[in-house]
Amino acid sequence: MGGGELLFTFMNVMLMTVIVAALVLWRYRRAVLAGMQHRVGAALPLPPRRAPAAPAPPGLPVEATLAWEARLRRRIFVATLAAVSVPSLILALQYHAFSDLPLAPAQLFLSAAVTGCVALPIYALLTATPLRRALWLALLTASGLAAATVVVSMVQRLLDGRAPSLDQALNFLLFFQLAAASLWLPVLLGAAIGIRRVRGVAPLAFATLLVFALAPLLGVRVTQWLLGTRWSIDWVFAGPGIDAGIVVLALPVGLLAWWRLKALARGYEAKRFSDAQLLAHSWWLLLVVTHAITLINAHPGTVPLLQIVAVSVVAYLLLPFLLAQGLRWAQRGAAPPPRRTLLLLRVFGDTRRTEALFKRIASRWQRFGPVTMIAAPDVVAGTVDPGDVLRFMSGRIDAGFITSQDDLTRRLATMDVDADRDGRFRINEFCCRDDTWQATVVALIERADAIVMDLRGFTAARHGCEFELRQLVARTDPARVVLIVDASTDRALLAAAGAAGAAPLRTMEVRGGDARQTDAAFTALLAAAA
Repeated sequence: MGGGELLFTFMNVMLMTVIVAALVLWRYRRAVLAGMQHRVGAALPLPPRRAPAAPAPPGLPVEATLAWEARLRRRIFVATLAAVSVPSLILALQYHAFSDLPLAPAQLFLSAAVTGCVALPIYALLTATPLRRALWLALLTASGLAAATVVVSMVQRLLDGRAPSLDQALNFLLFFQLAAASLWLPVLLGAAIGIRRVRGVAPLAFATLLVFALAPLLGVRVTQWLLGTRWSIDWVFAGPGIDAGIVVLALPVGLLAWWRLKALARGYEAKRFSDAQLLAHSWWLLLVVTHAITLINAHPGTVPLLQIVAVSVVAYLLLPFLLAQGLRWAQRGAAPPPRRTLLLLRVFGDTRRTEALFKRIASRWQRFGPVTMIAAPDVVAGTVDPGDVLRFMSGRIDAGFITSQDDLTRRLATMDVDADRDGRFRINEFCCRDDTWQATVVALIERADAIVMDLRGFTAARHGCEFELRQLVARTDPARVVLIVDASTDRALLAAAGAAGAAPLRTMEVRGGDARQTDAAFTALLAAAA
């Protein structure tokens, strides 16, 4: 089994992953939209206004909450870098041993540091760091690792009894040259499955298609074996021909792929890992596989193949374990702020705007508490999880829709409000029919600690949010609400919709992707929840 054959198969898997993920997400959006537009009967009656609940324990001051978040981010950065460094060193040792390169500390540190750069996108994913900040941090960290390579090489020369020389500073550039040569393919493939539009489905499609990709490779070997036995050679030529091996493996491989998909869904439902951890594990698998294929291509043979695969499997399995331990360590120390639930409401229809708000506010809020929202095609990419995909693939997507008062009561009672092992809370999306969404919105309003409502694009032609605005005025404390507006918001219509309230709802201007305005809105939500 040559490295070229493996690389060709792997590239096909990645191409099919992007195509299949986009197709599944498109079909899932269509199914959600069809379910939303379906109406069974009369609308569910709105519940009577609940008596004011007992005051929740006071939260931390906003300054203390932001300080806790900053400390947690620093510790997650250290934990992620440390978790990646150990398997990266194992891969560096393997590469140098197979390539007859010196096992000197400077060379090993250089190879391991380059591989360890995968910690940067994993950190950005776990902390919902915006893209520009993530790129800036990646540049600073890579520069720091490159400088550390120079220092290690100089210390090594001192320990060898020789004086360091100025030419060793070129190791700084060597770091970036090696990173560009060895990481371009994993970065390209990782970006393909990490795009927010498909990242909810891509890791599952990747894991499933990777199993399917074994069928052609192993099928050829099975065909060769069948042609070498007297009892089967006539069947091969009379029946499937050169596809005999694939025919034999079709059912077992299909069952194995379905089992893998169900296993991932069960693991996610059991909170053994979060959606962010699943994507991080997929990124690491991409890097390990490309590393293994490079070695297999350079060192053909059965014995090297088995050795390379064994070490690569160990390196792959180490990261999930070490990352989980590191994240557990990162959460120790300062007590987290009390859990607070955020409700996200918005004007439906503008997918790009909604995704930007989701990324900058809802994803960041997952460190402070669960997020609730009404499901719709504009947020499917950010909220779909392995359980949703499994229900959709098995034709049971209707089971996730609220169709009656009993369904609503059950969903509210079983809402996921506990943090995952990585410390992040989950998104609770409620799929509603046309005759159940209003009662669901009211129930979520009364249970939320803070509410953000994106009213950009709110006009007389798109006034579906008037119902939510009236309910906010009637059923909740105005101090818990932050309205997001911009130049496209009809301010007169907004004022009329909220005129019945004893106090006006707070509005904040957020233009496009303005990071400062978005951060200010997030800070206001923390204050509302406290």
